Amino acid sequence: MREELSYIGEHLLPGQIGQFCVVLSFVAALYSVWAYRKAVKTNLKSWSRLGAFSYCLHGMATFALIGIIFYMMINKYYEYAYVQAHVSDDLPMRYIFSAFWEGQEGSFLLWMFWHIVLGFILIRKAGEWEAPVMIFIGLIQAIMASMLLGIHIEIGDFVYRLGSNPVLLLRDSMDIPLFEKADYVSLLTGTGLNVLLQNYWMTIHPPTLFLGFASSVVPFAYAAGGFYAGRSTEWLKPALRWALFSGGILGVGILMGSAWAYEALSFGGYWAWDPVENMSLVPWIIMVAGIHTNLIAQATGRAIKSTYIYYAISFVGVLYSTYLTRSGILGDTSAHAFTEMGLEPQLIFMVLFSALVAAVVYLKSSKVIPKFKSEESIYSREFWMFIGALVLLFSGVIIGGSTSLPVLNAIMRINDPEFVGTVISEPIPHYNKFQIWIAILIMVLSAKTVFLRYKSKALTKKKTMSLAMTQVSYALIAVVLTFILSLWLDYFHWKYVLLAFASCYTVVANSAYLVSLTKASPRMAAAAVSHIGFGIMVIGIIASGLNEKTLTTNPFAMKGILKDKDLASVVTLIKDEPFFVNDYWITYQGDTIVDKTRTFKIQFEREDSLKGNVDPFHVYPNVMYTKDYSKIATTNPDAKHFLSGDIFTTVASLPKAQMDVKFAKEEEDSLSYVPYTLQLRDTLFLTESYGILESISFDPTHPDYLAHENDLGISAKIRFKNLKGDVDEVAEPAIGVRENHLYQYHAQLNDLKVKIKLNEQSFDNFFSTEERLDYVSYQVPLGGNIDFEGRRYTLLRFEKIDNPNYKHQENDIPIQAVLSSESGDLLKPVYVIRDGRPFNLKDYEPTQGVHIRLVNIDPDKELFTFALARDDRSTQEIVIDLAEDVTRTDVIVLEALIFPGINLFWAGSILMLLGFFLALINKRRSSHG
Repeated sequence: MREELSYIGEHLLPGQIGQFCVVLSFVAALYSVWAYRKAVKTNLKSWSRLGAFSYCLHGMATFALIGIIFYMMINKYYEYAYVQAHVSDDLPMRYIFSAFWEGQEGSFLLWMFWHIVLGFILIRKAGEWEAPVMIFIGLIQAIMASMLLGIHIEIGDFVYRLGSNPVLLLRDSMDIPLFEKADYVSLLTGTGLNVLLQNYWMTIHPPTLFLGFASSVVPFAYAAGGFYAGRSTEWLKPALRWALFSGGILGVGILMGSAWAYEALSFGGYWAWDPVENMSLVPWIIMVAGIHTNLIAQATGRAIKSTYIYYAISFVGVLYSTYLTRSGILGDTSAHAFTEMGLEPQLIFMVLFSALVAAVVYLKSSKVIPKFKSEESIYSREFWMFIGALVLLFSGVIIGGSTSLPVLNAIMRINDPEFVGTVISEPIPHYNKFQIWIAILIMVLSAKTVFLRYKSKALTKKKTMSLAMTQVSYALIAVVLTFILSLWLDYFHWKYVLLAFASCYTVVANSAYLVSLTKASPRMAAAAVSHIGFGIMVIGIIASGLNEKTLTTNPFAMKGILKDKDLASVVTLIKDEPFFVNDYWITYQGDTIVDKTRTFKIQFEREDSLKGNVDPFHVYPNVMYTKDYSKIATTNPDAKHFLSGDIFTTVASLPKAQMDVKFAKEEEDSLSYVPYTLQLRDTLFLTESYGILESISFDPTHPDYLAHENDLGISAKIRFKNLKGDVDEVAEPAIGVRENHLYQYHAQLNDLKVKIKLNEQSFDNFFSTEERLDYVSYQVPLGGNIDFEGRRYTLLRFEKIDNPNYKHQENDIPIQAVLSSESGDLLKPVYVIRDGRPFNLKDYEPTQGVHIRLVNIDPDKELFTFALARDDRSTQEIVIDLAEDVTRTDVIVLEALIFPGINLFWAGSILMLLGFFLALINKRRSSHG
C-alpha cells in the first residue's frame, strides 16, 4: 500500500511549515477582524493593539508562506504540485517570479501580499481610522486566506474542498501508479512556465496590476468604516487620497498589460476588448467616477452616498473580475482566463458576501447623512461632474454587462440545460459603438466643467457671455485642429469626426485652463493634465486603431502562393531575396535559435524615388517552441518605433515541417532518397542540376553540428549548379558519432529543391570498426617517441581523466596519457584498473585515421605500452542519399502592420495617469499644510 511506503528524496519540512502558515494566516486574519470590531464598539485602544498584532501575525505567516513557495520553486522540489505545475529544469531564474503568480494560488498570494503591505501602512498611518478601516481589509484577507486552506469537508455523500493548498504534495493531489515507487521524486520533471508568460512584462505587470486591485479595497474600507463608525463625512478626505493612488496604480497596471499585449501577443494591437481586459477596466472606470463624486462631496457636502456606492462597486467589481477570470467561465471567450479549479463556489461567496456587507453597512448608516432640499445648479461644477460620473457608470455597466453574458448563460442553464445563450462574437465593433459616445460626452464635459465653480448659482449675463465666447473660441480652434488631423488621418465616418473634434476640444480647453492655473493655483493642474492626456489618448486611438494599415499586402504577387483570405494581409519571403511591397523592400536575412526561441532578422528598406533606398532598419519577430521542440508554442511580434508611428511585424506562418515535428516526420517519410557513390572530383548529374564532390573533412562545419571532444565526424563538400548556370550553391552534409550514437546532419539547397544526407556507409568507409583494426604495440618511457607508419607521437605526461566516456566507480585506479602528434593534436588514451582487472579507452586522430590505446604499464621499468592501428582508407568514396523536388525551408510568411500615431496613445495614457499622482501629491501637501 502507498501509505506504507517510505518515500525517498521528499522534502517534507517546507510543506509542513507552509501548511502551518496557511492555517495561521487564516485564523490570525479572522481574529484581527474580531479585535478591530471590538475596538470600534468599545473605543478601547487595547483592542486596536490586539487587532494590529493579529493582522501583523497574519502578514508574517503569509510572507513566510510566500518565501517557502519561492524556496521550493528555486530548488525544484517537484514533489509539490504547485512547483511541478509551474517550474521546470530549463526555466531561467528570471522567470521564477512569473512562475509564482502564473497559478491561481500564487496570484491570490500576490494579492494578499499587497493587502498586507497596505494594511501595515494603515496601521502605522491611519491613526483614529485604523480600527474601522482594518475591519473590512481584514475581512477580505480572511476570505482570501480561506482560498488557500485546501480543507476537504465530507458530510455523508457531500464532499467539498475549501480552498486550494499551495504546498500540497503531488502524490496527495492525484492517484497514479508512479507513487507506488519509493523513489518517485527522482522520476519527476516540471511542466514549466507557459511560454506566453516568459516575457519581462509578466515580471512587472502582474505585481503592478494586483497592487491596483488590492488598493481598491482601501477607499471602500474608509467609506464602509466611516459609515459603520457613524462618521459619515469625515472619511471623504483620506478616502480620496487612497482612491487617487488606486486609480493611478490600477491604470498603470492596465497600461502595462496593453504594452505586454502589444509586444508579446500577435493579434496586433494594445487592446482587443478581451473579457479579462474588460474586467480590469471596469473597476478603474468606476473608481474614476468615485473620485469625481468624492471631490463633489468634499467641496459641497453632496454626493456622499454616491461616492460610497462608486467605491463599493469598484471594489466588488475587482472581486467579480476575479470570479470571472478564475472560475473558468470565460474559458471559451478569453485568451487570458484561468481554468476552473474547484473554487467557483468560494469565489461566488466572496463576491456576494462583499456586496452584502457593503449593502448592509450602507442601509444601516446612510440615513444619518444630511440631505439637501435643493438640487445642484446647472451652472455649478458639481452638477456636471456628477453627470460625468453617471456617464462613466453607464460605460462600466455596458462593458461589465456584455462581458457577463457567459455568467447569465450559465444561470439560465440551471433551469434549461439546453439553453445555448449568446456571447459577443465581434467585441471591437460592439463595444466601440457605445464607448465612442461615452468618450465624446466625457471630453465635452471635461472641457466645460473645469471653468465652473463649486456651489455656483446662476451666472450673470456678462459671465455667461464671457464663458460662452471662451468655449466657442476653443471649439473653433478644435475645428481647425480636427481639419489639420484629417490631412493625416482618415475619419471614415462622421461620428469619428465628432470624436476627433471632442478630443481636440478637451485638449485645447484644458490646456488653456492649465496655462491660467500656472499663476493662480498650480495645485489645481492635476485635473487638467488628466483631461489633456485623455484627449490625446483618444486621438492616438483614432490614429492607430482606425487608421491601422496592412503593409504586407500584394495580392497580385502572392496570387497562387497564398490562400485567398491571406492575400490582403501577408506575404511570403524567401531568404536573402528582397520583396517589394508598398514602398518597402523587405528581406528575410536569416534566423537564430537560442533557448527554444527562434528569432528572425528581417530588413526593411524604404524606397524613395528621388533619393533612392534610404534608412534601412531591422525587426526581429520570433517564435517559441515547446520544451521538446516538437511544435511552435507561440509567436512573438516585434515593432520598429518611429515618432510618427510603428511598423508592427509578426511571423504568421512557417513551412509545416518547421512548425510541428509530426509534419516534419511525415514530410521526411514522403521523400524518395536515391543513393549515390562518389569519389573526389566525381560529378553527379540530376534532373535539372549537377554536383561535384570537392572535398571531404573530418572536422565538420555543418551549422547543426557542435563538435565535442571524443566525437567522430565527417562531412562532404559538394558544389551544385543548375543546368542554366545561374545557381551555384554548396552543400555540406555531415555525419557523426557521439557516445555510440550516430547522428546525420542533412543539407538542403532550396533553390535547386534537393536534400542530401551522408549514408552510414560513408562513415564505415573512413572509420574502421574495432574488429577490422590491426593493432601494433610500442613500449616507451615518459617523453619517448612512437614512430607509426611515418608519423611520430610523443608521450608528454599523465593527467586527470577528462574523457566523457569514462564513468568513475569506487576503487578505480585510472590514468590518462597525453601524447602529441606531428600536427600538434593531443591524444588522450585512458587506462583503468577496476576490481583488479585492467581495461582501456582509446583516443583517435580522425584526419589520419589513427587509433591509440594505452594497454599496459610496467611500474618497475617505468615503461608504457601503447597499441596503434590505422583505418583502412584505401577507398576515398562517400555514399550520399539524395532526394529531389523537396519543399523549401527558407521561407517565412510575414505580416506587417502600420500603426500611425500610436505614440499619441502611449503619451496620452501616461499623461492621464500622471494627473492622478499629481492630484495625490497635492492632496498630501494640503493635508500636511
